[in-house]
Amino acid sequence: MHSSTPKVLHRVAGVPMVSLVGMAARGLTTDTPVIVVSPGNREAVMRELGDGFEYVDQPTPLGTGHALIVGLQSAPPEALNVLLLNGDMPLITSEDLYALGETHIKGQAVITVGVATLAAEEATDLGTVRRAAGGSLVEIVNPLGRASQSTPTVEVAVGAFAINVDWARDALNRLPKHDNDEYFVTDLVQLADADGLRVDSVNLDSVGACIGVNTKKQLAKAEQEMQQRLRIGAMDAGVTMINPSTVYLNATVTLAADATILPNTALSGSTSIAEGAVIGPNAQITDSTVGLGAVIGSAVIRGSFIGAGAQVGPFTLIREGSLIAEGANIGAHVEIKASHIGKGSHIGHFSYVGDAVLGENVNIGAGTVTCNYDGTDKHVTTIGDRAFIGSGSMLVAPINIGADALTAAGAVVTKDVEPGGRVAGIPARQMPRRFGAAPAEEENSLG
Repeated sequence: MHSSTPKVLHRVAGVPMVSLVGMAARGLTTDTPVIVVSPGNREAVMRELGDGFEYVDQPTPLGTGHALIVGLQSAPPEALNVLLLNGDMPLITSEDLYALGETHIKGQAVITVGVATLAAEEATDLGTVRRAAGGSLVEIVNPLGRASQSTPTVEVAVGAFAINVDWARDALNRLPKHDNDEYFVTDLVQLADADGLRVDSVNLDSVGACIGVNTKKQLAKAEQEMQQRLRIGAMDAGVTMINPSTVYLNATVTLAADATILPNTALSGSTSIAEGAVIGPNAQITDSTVGLGAVIGSAVIRGSFIGAGAQVGPFTLIREGSLIAEGANIGAHVEIKASHIGKGSHIGHFSYVGDAVLGENVNIGAGTVTCNYDGTDKHVTTIGDRAFIGSGSMLVAPINIGADALTAAGAVVTKDVEPGGRVAGIPARQMPRRFGAAPAEEENSLG
């Protein structure tokens, strides 16, 4: 992989490959999946995957057969069978594993192998299946030990096995050591055949689209295949995609029926899009919730909540910790950081709102800036319901603007404004009474 990142932690659809395998396993059993790791990678793997797995060290990398020996040490005494899965198989699903386990149990085999048929040129680093005249599987030939292929397609082992635990504990002691000083779990097939015991197989051609990700090219192919699966799954569930091939999804994203995803949109992390929302084109949303019927243009949204019916204009950045309440309207070229924007409030274009709490139906004129950083600390701006902040206002935090207050265009506000107050100037001061004869006249006189 030419990378400092452990291979199984490279991401497909935003999720580490080994975690995708673990998610598939969790869909089949309530048992905690066991991950066999090298001591050097243990910390990185645990940091990515968390506490939902049991981690077992393989101190010396002596091959997949030795990894199974190590992993079986964590199998409960009452376990009859075990699923053994390669951690670089991101396309495997719970349905695949169910088919593998069901065939294994019904057939009472000692080992059942997941297989797929691939073009010969795509299988150069995979173990190929050899069958007896009657069709029974008798051997998996590893790449180092086979001759060049003479057929256009080959049957390969995909790296998924169901194995009888009692038989495996004995058979693993009889695995041969290969020239590279490793023990291969695939050799269990030949041992079972030599013992006269049943070996089964299950076709998993869907996994065959990408088996054993060992290069960045294979990683890209796995990404393409997974994206296609996610898009089709979303559309089958009622999501509208105008041009699906340009929509990019993480496996952790939730899309409701009747959501519309427009071209060149990327949704990642724990993002959730509600019914009737319209996203894009050219939107990037990460770890955020978008409410019913919200409309998001070509914006970047990270770690935030967008309420029902809210609108976010193009070229806008909404940063972590922000809440845009129901019916709020955020214009173009706006940045919002760690702020609460109240119901029905409006923020004009070319504005920055950071560390602020806005009430309901607040109007923020174009070019407004909350000056929240004094060079050392961040400070909060609080703006009451129905306040009107004129274009180009500078609000120097910490500051409180009362309900129904008004700041004139270009005001530099350094002191609190009482509810209903009117301020203008640099620095802003209370307006003379002659500017307050009537609301319409007052607004006109301020421009």
